[in-house]
This record gives sequence, structure tokens and C-alpha cells, in this order.
Amino acid sequence: MKQELFKLIRKHRFNISIYTSEIFERRCQEEIIRSDEDKSSFVYIEFDFSSIRKILPTEEESSLFWEVFLSALNKNNRGSDILGFLENDAGLGMLLLDSKIEGWIRVRGRILQMADSLGLPSTVTVLANTVRPIVYPTCIADAQDLNAISAVSQELANAFSATSAT
Repeated sequence: MKQELFKLIRKHRFNISIYTSEIFERRCQEEIIRSDEDKSSFVYIEFDFSSIRKILPTEEESSLFWEVFLSALNKNNRGSDILGFLENDAGLGMLLLDSKIEGWIRVRGRILQMADSLGLPSTVTVLANTVRPIVYPTCIADAQDLNAISAVSQELANAFSATSAT
């Protein structure tokens, strides 16, 4: 999967860097320290390759999903967000710096818009079933927001299923 992502980045000339798992883990630790010192927050998100592959079993769907994902990030990159491989290259991790759950809602919306324009409605199912954003430091309000996101995601997945069946 790692090589496929790099091919997509080169093919489309995306201005996206992906850290190795070791550097990404170090950046996560640094952000925890910085967040504690500055009393700021960030959102941590994981995209597990095998979980996504279960929802998008064909090579074509999987490749299109990652094209959608990278296109959305490239188009609206804040420059401060961090992307890196997870341990054993099992997936991608993302840090949305100086953000709360609204940061993930914004990125998620951009991904869904790109998916719609590229014709991959199953992206909503992937995001609803595999992505669990974590806000650091966590608070009760963020947990309530996360429940709202899950509810909206399920509604969107049901709507796409109903439209696809028709």
C-alpha cells in the first residue's frame, strides 16, 4: 500500500509528505508535549489499510479511495497538518494541529466532496466505519461531538445505500 500511495502522489504531483512510522510517532509525542504546554488541542486520526480494504475489496475501489483522500488533502492543505505511516505500515495517521473535532468535520467534508465529484459514494461508509478521530486533550464536549458525527455518518451511509439500491 505504501508504494501505491507514493505512486499516486507522484502521478498527480501532489504536494504531500508522508512521514515514516518512526518520525510520525515522534511527532505525535512532540505534539502531546506542545499541546500540554500551550493548552492547545489537536485531532489524531488513523486510516487502517486492512479495515478500509474490507469495505473496498477491489483494487480499483481502493485506489480510487486513496486518490480521493490525497486529492482532498492536497487541494485544501493547511500546511500544519501531519501525515505519517502507522507502525508496521499498517495504515496512515494524521494530526490536525491546533484543532478540535471541527477540524476533522472540515477535512471529512472535503474528502466526501471529492468522493462525490470522483464518483466513489462508498467513501462515506469507509469514513463512518473505520475512522475514529481522537481529540487531545479529550473532554466531554468532544465526546458528544463525536457521537453526533457517528450519527450523521450513519445517516449518510443509509442515504447512499438507499440511492444505490434504486
